[in-house]
Amino acid sequence: MIVDSRKNGNTKAMPFREVRRVLGLYVPVSIHDRLAILARLIFCARPIMQILEQHLPERGLMLDIGCGYGVISHLVSSQCPDRTIIGIDMSSRRIEAARRSVSQEKNMEFRVADIRETQIPRCEAVIMIDILSMLSYQAQKRLVSRCYENLRSGGVLVIKDTCKSPYWKYAYAYFEDMIKTKLRVFGKEITEHSLKYWDVSEFMKLLGEIGFHVSAIPLESRLPYPGVFYVCQKGDGR
Repeated sequence: MIVDSRKNGNTKAMPFREVRRVLGLYVPVSIHDRLAILARLIFCARPIMQILEQHLPERGLMLDIGCGYGVISHLVSSQCPDRTIIGIDMSSRRIEAARRSVSQEKNMEFRVADIRETQIPRCEAVIMIDILSMLSYQAQKRLVSRCYENLRSGGVLVIKDTCKSPYWKYAYAYFEDMIKTKLRVFGKEITEHSLKYWDVSEFMKLLGEIGFHVSAIPLESRLPYPGVFYVCQKGDGR
């Protein structure tokens, strides 16, 4: 099922007080990292959080696979105190910044791991934001299948990925991702061949075959990124 994004709130920017709060957690990191985190908060976080706020459970263990600096992990944790977040990323530099942002009382942990092989514990939710296209199609299928196997009944997998329309946005996003990959912006190189983007209907079919109940929600944004969210729920008794 494809859902009209206009029914899912607006795309206003993250409130300034929230930007300042989260950015303040990263005081020990370098200027380069702080600028990257600030850009994430200003340009990307709000539409992502609008989807996550609607579909994530209010409690339980949640994995943020490909968490980067942990910005989304912090925002998800702040919404509900009964959530425990484990962030996983292949970049040791980004994970080090994420670890330094965590105070002792937070139910949050960050790990350096190969996302293709990392263990996935039994959990209530998994988040994957703009990471799948870095993997081969086979690696994507294996990762999504392992998420399904380890989600509890009724658990949710939320994926944000690049879609192929409109074409001008897709071309821009592909070019930018290729540059980031060549420059190893994401840390250790994880792209096995070229970037791998799915056709929305084909990916929804795959997710359904794995066992998920799936909705696709287009990203509504003025920025040149053709995003789509896949909200995938594991059915009761599966």
